[in-house]
Formats: sequence, structure tokens, C-alpha cells
Amino acid sequence: MIIVADIGGTHLRIAASDTPDTFEEPVVVDTPVAFDEGVAAFAAAVRTAAKDRPVTGAVAGIAGVFSRDRHMLLISPHLPEWCGRDIAGAFSAAISAPVEVENDVVLGALGEAHHGAGRGAAIVVYVAVGTGVGGARVSHGAVEPATFGFEIGHQLLGTGEGAPEWESLISGTGIENRYNAPAAEITDPAVWERCADDFAYGLYNTLLHWSPERVVLGGSAFKGTAAIPLERVRTTLGAINQYLPELPELCLAELDYPGLYGALVRSAS
Repeated sequence: MIIVADIGGTHLRIAASDTPDTFEEPVVVDTPVAFDEGVAAFAAAVRTAAKDRPVTGAVAGIAGVFSRDRHMLLISPHLPEWCGRDIAGAFSAAISAPVEVENDVVLGALGEAHHGAGRGAAIVVYVAVGTGVGGARVSHGAVEPATFGFEIGHQLLGTGEGAPEWESLISGTGIENRYNAPAAEITDPAVWERCADDFAYGLYNTLLHWSPERVVLGGSAFKGTAAIPLERVRTTLGAINQYLPELPELCLAELDYPGLYGALVRSAS
């Protein structure tokens, strides 16, 4: 039996799997701020999910930039006390089984490409917009290799001092900073149309770099009534496109736990 995990700044989700395509109901607990407490919480959640069954290995997704060997978290705005620690080693020791750690959006991209809205497309780009902005490119079922990972949310939309990062314009944190209200409480359509335009410009840069067949959009910014309108994104992309013979298909993510599905895919590779 293997364990799949998605560790965010707020919640830690752990699920057990005995099959290559599905996992059991995840165990969800709060993510501790302190690293040692986080390791203990991870181990406890694994024991709960495993239900006394032997664990042969685990794959865990965590938001942030990892070292080249994917053992150490280098940059993580949501889990700063976890940075500089050998996460893979500590997790492995805690559950007495090998643990692979990876950026959470990379695993989300794998999940949507294999089990969600990216199925059937040769080149899939997954973009997740929530507290922050992340993305990854999956080509023919595999995530494109990268030295440290993909950080598309930190692209600059402009030049000179003070040029805004894409993430600062469209993420939940960025929207709250811009409009002095949580994104979920903003109902003015004009605000969301502006966010859609800002999103389209950053996405266009990403399309020029990655040239996908399909783009899957996930995260809280595309869910519910307080959300970035997809049709406005399509319209703005069409208006600014000059160099792509055709724009890729845009669709919304399908999976409730894309990172867990991606971890399942990674565990089988």
C-alpha cells in the first residue's frame, strides 16, 4: 500500500491506495507551522490512513521551490519554518518507508493530465490560482524536467522598479491586497473582469513559452460565483494574440484532489 499526500499551508491531506487509479477518503488535519510538529502530524495521519496495513512508500506534494534533488524546501511563503530542512529524509524516517516530495502544482498537473480535464491531450499546461499562482507543463504524460521547478506566478508583467508579479494581481492574496476584501466576498463583476484581463496577459506569456494543446485551470479563483470568468479570459486572449496560429483549448479542472491523483501517478512511475 502506498500513501499520497498534499501538504498546504493550511491543511495536510493524506490518503492510502491499494490500486493504481484510486485512493481512499483522505485524512485531513491542520498543517503545523513548526517543521518537527509537521513531521509528527504527517506520521500520525499516515498511521490513521493506513489502518494497520504496511506502507511501502509515499509521494507528497508541498507548495514551494525545492532543491535539485527534491529533498529540501528552499522557498515557501506559507511554510517558512519548513525551509532548509530535509523533508524527504524526515518523512521517510517517520514512517519507515521511502518518501518522495515534489511541488504540489507539479503533482496537480500530473493528476489533471492523467485523470482529469487534461485526458487525451498530448501537451497539457495546468495553472492553479488560489492563495498563490502555480503551473506546470505535462508532455505525453510526463512533467517537463526543470532544475528547480516552475514558478510562473512570479513572472513580471511590466518593466522597471515596481513591475507587478502576475501572482500579485490575480491570486487570492493579491486580490485581497488590491481591494481590501477577501476574494470570496467580492461580488463586483468589474473587479472579476479586470482580474480576467490580468490573468489573460500572464497566461498569454505562458502560452508563448510552453505552446500547449490544452490548458487546465484550477484553484479557488475559478470556483463559485466570486471567480475569474472564463469567457472573459478567452475573449481577452483572442484580442491580444498575435503569434499563435490558434489558441489552445481552455477548460476548468475536474478533480477535487488533483495533487493526490498526481502523487498516485508519480508513485507508479
